[in-house]
Amino acid sequence: MKLTKIIITASFLFITTLLYADITVIKITGTAAYKDGNKWVALKTNQKLSEGVKISTSANSFVDIKLNSKNHTMQIKPYSMVQVFSTETKTETNTNIGLKRGSINAKVPRDENVKTVFKVITPVATSSVRGTEQNVSYGPERGMVIEVVSGEVEGKNNNGRTNFLTGKQKFVQPASSGQPVNIMQESRDKSVIHVAGYGLTPAEAESMLFTDEQVGSPDGDIFILSPFQNEVILNINIDF
Repeated sequence: MKLTKIIITASFLFITTLLYADITVIKITGTAAYKDGNKWVALKTNQKLSEGVKISTSANSFVDIKLNSKNHTMQIKPYSMVQVFSTETKTETNTNIGLKRGSINAKVPRDENVKTVFKVITPVATSSVRGTEQNVSYGPERGMVIEVVSGEVEGKNNNGRTNFLTGKQKFVQPASSGQPVNIMQESRDKSVIHVAGYGLTPAEAESMLFTDEQVGSPDGDIFILSPFQNEVILNINIDF
C-alpha cells in the first residue's frame, strides 16, 4: 500500500511539471523589464520566464516572446504591460495574455493535432484565436481594438456580445460603452466618395478643367466641364 501511494504521488508531480510551458525571451529592442517579486528587473535575451510573469516596455521598445513549444509567439510593443500565463501538454496548449495597457502582435500557428486555447484579455473584452495572427491594443480611454492580420478571431466583451472576425476586420470595444462598434464601420467610412458628375471623382474632373473644349462625341452625355457647373449630389443608402 505504501509503495502504491509513492508511485501515484510521483506520477502526479511529473504530469504537473509538464503543464508549465517554456516562456522564453527571443529578442529585445530598446528597454524592457519583468517584475521579480516587488522589483522590476531588466529583461535579457534567451531568458526563461515563470508562469504569471509581468512584462513592461518603454518608449521605442519591443520584446518578442516564445510562449510554448508549439511556436506560439507574441511581440510586445512600446509602452505596454502584459501578464503571461501559458501551459501545455503534447496535445493541448492554454495561453492567456493579460493586456494591462499598450499593444501586442500574437501569432498562433494552427496544429490539427493540438487543442489550442489562446486568449488576450483586457478589462473590457477578450479575443480568442486559433491558427491566426492578430494585433491587439488596449487603453483606458479608447478601449480594446482587435485587428485580424490572418485567420479568424473571436472578440467578446464583458457583457457577452461577440463578433467573429476574418480578413482585415476590426473589433473595437470602447471603454465607455456596453457594446462593440459595428465591425463594418471602418468599411462604411471608406465607402463614401465625392462625385463631380457623370461618375467622375473630383480628381478626374479636375484633370479635364484645363480647357473649355467639349469632351466626348456631340451626341454623348458629357458636356463642357467647369468648376461651377455640372456638379451633382448623390444620396446613397448602403445597408450592412
